[in-house]
This record gives sequence, structure tokens and C-alpha cells, in this order.
Amino acid sequence: MHGHDFTADTNQINLTCDAAALDRTTFRHQGWTNLHGGLKTNTFAMSGFWQSADDDAVDPEAYADLGVSNRPFTIGPVEAEGSPAYLFRAGHFDYNLFGSVGELAPFTLTSNGTDGDGVVRGQLAAAMREVSAPGVLGSGLDLGAVAEGQTLYATVHVFAAATSITIDVESDDSAAFASPTTRATIGPLTARGGTWRTVAGPTTDTHWRFNVSDITGTFTVAAALGIK
Repeated sequence: MHGHDFTADTNQINLTCDAAALDRTTFRHQGWTNLHGGLKTNTFAMSGFWQSADDDAVDPEAYADLGVSNRPFTIGPVEAEGSPAYLFRAGHFDYNLFGSVGELAPFTLTSNGTDGDGVVRGQLAAAMREVSAPGVLGSGLDLGAVAEGQTLYATVHVFAAATSITIDVESDDSAAFASPTTRATIGPLTARGGTWRTVAGPTTDTHWRFNVSDITGTFTVAAALGIK
């Protein structure tokens, strides 16, 4: 999430998506409850082993971000390109730390969705890796076309930064990407952190990917794409 990879810090994560159940039961429903979906919310909770450092560790990342809204999150069950990924923006609102003597110090961190986009079910396009040269980042994804009223969502996470990196979101009508079209440009990015980018439909292209168009130095990044 944002500019820190919590994978090596946690041993339990849980994403909860809810829609309010609004009761619209009348006398005509003959004893059965009639419900209508209302406002949706999402909550992400994780727990693991607490640690601290000057930066890029559980404590400085969680504490400094407490109450900050719209941080980009990308989570999934498997760290493999093409596997399901869930994209959303949220804020840390509940941070608990420390435990009993003689035990490893635990922590729990709970975040809540903070914008109207909600949760986007997409795919991991680029698993975390070091990048030092221009070129395709990760794998192309067959996400399908973006229909009228839909939006393509992209998340890019920089976990280690050098001078600058610029990443394009590209699309094509086939997996070969013979004539890719740039749909959005992210950057230049110069520091650790997360970026959330959207591309409004309609778009008839069905295949999507990231491409590093310019870079100076070595960066550690990960990225995902989804349509909703």
C-alpha cells in the first residue's frame, strides 16, 4: 500500500466489502423481508509483527499515515502477474501495537475506504521488481474493453526510488501489442509512494499493460490494472 510493501510484515489480511441493507418491506410482501442495497463501504485489516526504523518499516509508515485519506492500496491472494488484485483508496484509522512480555511485538492496522471509487477487482500487472531501463513493465493483461460509463483504474507503487521514472498505461487490440496506444502517463515519479490513475471509457482495445518510457537510476515498483 502506498510506498511500503507490507507482505513481509504481516501474516493475516482481511478485506471486507459491505452494502447497507435497506429495508423496503411493505404489507404486500406477505411476511418476507424485502431489502434494497444501499451505500457501500470497504474495510481492510491486517496484522503481523511490529518493527521500527527511520523509514520504510511498519511503525513509521503506519503512524505517519494515521488519518490520511486516499492512499492507494493494491492487495491480492497471490503475488503473481495476472492473478486477481483489489485496488482501492483508503486511510489508516486504527493502529494497535505492542503486546505481552516474552513475545514478539504484534501490530494491527485497519483502513477504511475514503473515496467514491470503492473497490476495483482487477489483476496484478507487475509484481514487485527492480527496474533500471525503459521497456515493458510486467505482463500484458486481457481485461477487455472499457465500455461507456466504465473506467480503467491503474495503481503504481514505488517502494524504492532513485532519480525519476515515467510509466505509461498502454492498450492494444491483441496480446502482441503490435501498435500500442498510450492511454495515460504516470510520472515522472521521484520518491516512494503510491499513484492512482483513471482512464474514462469507452475504449475498444482489450489488452492492457504498463511501459517504462523514461527512467534514471534503479526503482523498485509494482503495479495493477482493473476496469469497473
